[in-house]
Amino acid sequence: MNTTHCEFSAEDFTATAVTSSAGRIVHVTGFGLCPTSGWELSLVAANPGVVPHPESLWLELREAAPRRGMPRVLVDTRVEAIIEDTQAREIVIRFGWREPFRVAVVEQVRHGERADAATRRAAASVSVS
Repeated sequence: MNTTHCEFSAEDFTATAVTSSAGRIVHVTGFGLCPTSGWELSLVAANPGVVPHPESLWLELREAAPRRGMPRVLVDTRVEAIIEDTQAREIVIRFGWREPFRVAVVEQVRHGERADAATRRAAASVSVS
């Protein structure tokens, strides 16, 4: 176990998009296995200026180790971000000390609604009497 960073894998992260009349929100959640309790994790926007691939949303994972020495015990530590984005199909999570990984964005489907409902046109018939 690394004592200077938490451990992360793509399997520990999810990205869910919810679209409404107000826009599209992507909720990213994940866990890191930290070497002690007290670590603070955050995801911050990391897309540089003009984004050449708007279907990829880049986030950087930042860690803050506890200030005082904590007993060594492995702790799952949660991290999350909520982002307004209209095009992202994948989240790329960057780290300052290792290679990034990718997490697919899954469109949330409301109960009773088909996954393709947002892209279908509604058919209507009108009767004139």
